[in-house]
Amino acid sequence: MNESREITGVVLAAGQSTRMSAAGIKQSKLALELAGKPVIKYVTDTLIKSGIKRNIIIVGYQADEIKQVLGNGFEFVIQKERLGTGHALMQVRDYLKNYTGDLFVVVGDSPFLTTEVINTLVNKHRLSGAAATILTACYDKPPDYGRIIRDKNGKLVKVVEVKDASKDELAIKEVHTSHYCFRAEVVLPLLSEIKNNNAKKEYYLTDIIEILLKHNHLVETVRADDPVVGMAINTMEDFVEAEKAMKRFTS
Repeated sequence: MNESREITGVVLAAGQSTRMSAAGIKQSKLALELAGKPVIKYVTDTLIKSGIKRNIIIVGYQADEIKQVLGNGFEFVIQKERLGTGHALMQVRDYLKNYTGDLFVVVGDSPFLTTEVINTLVNKHRLSGAAATILTACYDKPPDYGRIIRDKNGKLVKVVEVKDASKDELAIKEVHTSHYCFRAEVVLPLLSEIKNNNAKKEYYLTDIIEILLKHNHLVETVRADDPVVGMAINTMEDFVEAEKAMKRFTS
């Protein structure tokens, strides 16, 4: 990894796991053991292996359980109200008030993230001088992830969440994986421009892409070679699929 700038990991781990709760799962989905290791540990272990030494975990729902799973060596920030991923990152603004490095932001339920992907994303981010670089993936049958909207020249325009997407947008096979590299001093002040005028009335972190472009900042993308890298666990069906994929991923 190019180490010309400081980098901090931020793991979004405050969600309520609504669909898991509906399936009768009492504990946080991030604490569920996948092939013998809690889901969130795959994420944090990979961040550390990639050379990211400082990692902030944004917690809310079942925060104590997640803290117990992870133990020492992490900084925890509480998201008291769960108002979306954009709102989650807003919680670190005051915490990182004078920070001028990069942020690698990832969701806590994405166990297939690799050090190679992190390094590729961060290196492209730094070499290009982008304000934000995001990881995308292509699926034959896309999951319910935000769709990547590009113009006729292939340039990224915005990310549209599934609940707000048109029929044509839902047909797009390239999706956003919720893995970002941000230039902190550019992105953190602009989080206040994210609005919640969408179907879920949440502050989507994906909206920061359109905001950055509006302010004439460069936004880059990296497409994952293997779409399993972008797989997140939102339901018990996802968890079962992740168990199968983990056997292939680690073989």
